[in-house]
Amino acid sequence: MSDKKPTSPIMGWFEAGLGLFTEQLNAANQQVQHKVDESQKTLDELAARGAEVEAQIRKTVDPSQWLELWRQSPLHHWMPTFTTPKQKRAMQIEALSAKVDLLVEQVALLAAKQAAAKAEEKPQTAAKPKATRAKKTTTTKRTTSTRAAKPATARKTASKDAPAKGE
Repeated sequence: MSDKKPTSPIMGWFEAGLGLFTEQLNAANQQVQHKVDESQKTLDELAARGAEVEAQIRKTVDPSQWLELWRQSPLHHWMPTFTTPKQKRAMQIEALSAKVDLLVEQVALLAAKQAAAKAEEKPQTAAKPKATRAKKTTTTKRTTSTRAAKPATARKTASKDAPAKGE
């Protein structure tokens, strides 16, 4: 007598299908594991290359320039900005100082143009006769006398408008 019990044909088919399924599952599992191992190797290689590049960059770039490199990177534009009022004020001051520098340059150019125009006018005024100089001195005497009279009238009006000390 044998130890095996008689089984139905349905159970035989079920066991055969189950065995086939486990073989397929094991093969798929091995393929996935192989791809994971390859991916891990690739990631390790990339990490090693990145570490080398980072070491080279750290050697060549001054630490104070890191912030500028970060601002130039595309990731910087995606990150939210966290600026303090002090930083905002500093940015506003920088913008205003740039505007002032531009205005100073424009004023300097304008002054240079005016100086050039005056330099062209001086040779023309030097050619005038001496008789006009005598007239200028008389007119300056008149303006001096009128100027001296004006402050006196201004004092009188100021004393009229000002309240008395006792009031």
